[in-house]
Amino acid sequence: MDRTFGKTILGVVLLAIGVVGLGLLLYSLVMDLSIWVLGRRTEAEVMELSVERTSANEEGELTFDYFVRYRFSTPTGQVVVDTSQLDVREWGSLTEGGPLDLVYFPLYPQHNRIEESRFVSVLACAYVPLFVLVWAAVGVGWYLLRPTQVRTWWFSRGPGS
Repeated sequence: MDRTFGKTILGVVLLAIGVVGLGLLLYSLVMDLSIWVLGRRTEAEVMELSVERTSANEEGELTFDYFVRYRFSTPTGQVVVDTSQLDVREWGSLTEGGPLDLVYFPLYPQHNRIEESRFVSVLACAYVPLFVLVWAAVGVGWYLLRPTQVRTWWFSRGPGS
């Protein structure tokens, strides 16, 4: 296999991975920013708490996922019902019919999330290493795809001498 062919294939693969990763990362960041920056806080009513068994691991220990179904109203009167997965500690602190703090995007209330303002700085910092990785993939892919320049000296044989 020719060395330049392998470099080209690797460059195309890295560039594709980087561009797709950058697109997904930007989409995820826009979705998070819509909540972090423009989100409105509200209080929802817990309608139902449920548990689903996911699987048993090799040691026979069972694992579970914990869900909460909630309902809230926007100032315009729109009622939104949604379900979210929770950590067992958060799930255990809720009661059916009780309150649940939410943040929602006013233009599209179905885009909502359980209020997690205490994690915003951690979530924001999580984007930095991911951006570095996808940007490096784009950079290395672009570097591998650029044409190789051969320098010839004025005294050498070949074109330009």
